[in-house]
Amino acid sequence: MKVAGFGEILLRLSTNKGIRFINSKGFDVNYGGGEANVLIALSRFGVQTRMITKVSNNEIGEAIINYLKEKSVETSFIKRVDKRTPIYFVEKGSGNRSSKVIYDRLDSAFASTCEEDINIKEALKDVDVFHFSGITLAISEEVRRLTLKILKYCSNNNILVSYDSNYRAKMWSLKEARRATREILPYINIFSAGILDAENILDMNCNLKDKYEKLTYYYNEITKTYPNIKHIFSSIREIKSVSVNNFQCNYYTNNKLYSSKTYVIDDIVDRIGAGDALTSGVIYSIINKKSPEYTSEFAAISSVLKHSICGDANLVTSKEVEDFISGGVGKIAR
Repeated sequence: MKVAGFGEILLRLSTNKGIRFINSKGFDVNYGGGEANVLIALSRFGVQTRMITKVSNNEIGEAIINYLKEKSVETSFIKRVDKRTPIYFVEKGSGNRSSKVIYDRLDSAFASTCEEDINIKEALKDVDVFHFSGITLAISEEVRRLTLKILKYCSNNNILVSYDSNYRAKMWSLKEARRATREILPYINIFSAGILDAENILDMNCNLKDKYEKLTYYYNEITKTYPNIKHIFSSIREIKSVSVNNFQCNYYTNNKLYSSKTYVIDDIVDRIGAGDALTSGVIYSIINKKSPEYTSEFAAISSVLKHSICGDANLVTSKEVEDFISGGVGKIAR
């Protein structure tokens, strides 16, 4: 099985814990992007992956390609152009002070992507699942047109489509997100969306108070309207502090909601990319024809373990996830 992703990759500059932007004398360097994060995690699970994107035609663009190659992601469909590398800055939170993100991504290499840049048939050759996110749709109108063209190709060639709603208020308005989401949902098969996505982006509402009943109601309504959507999932996160969260995965398929155990994540190292880790766990389980119960648990643990790793990408193996499921936090692996 092969999974392809389409989206932007950014240079990530992070402060150390306890350091604010205003008094930082240096930054830790990483690379990140929702689609790339999902592919890297899937590669660690033993799935073949391919990144479709554009990067800068300089040493930073080369470093991004090397980063993906090191993680076993195919880079044959990455185009190099004389445009800048987008950047995002992360101020790591601690205790009761939240983390903060500043984007610097205007006029980036990927933002210049147009229909002439990609041979869709070649880029999706031998691909079983195509993954993208709302962040990609938010980049530009031209990127949205190209994405829709790719989705139509997938629909006509039996390629499953995975979409993470992933709304970012700093990138576009809810009005724009609603319009774009309604346009692409008829082509989606695997959908990452929670209660807030249903209410704010899909304009849904109900009087139910229980969060599981509410999720079930919304997911039922979504699949009635869009029968092409066979899998929907999201997480429920209870924040005790920036460093301590409770976390659970909820996965819906065949008109039923399956919930993982609730896990306590203590001493969080890096929360960024946890949603992408969840997505990778769901995609891995679907393409390997795992049970719904397994899917919710595997995805939850994938995300839980990501919280212990610096950087955007989840670097655990499927065996490590399964060992955690069977044994929990245990002895040192010697």
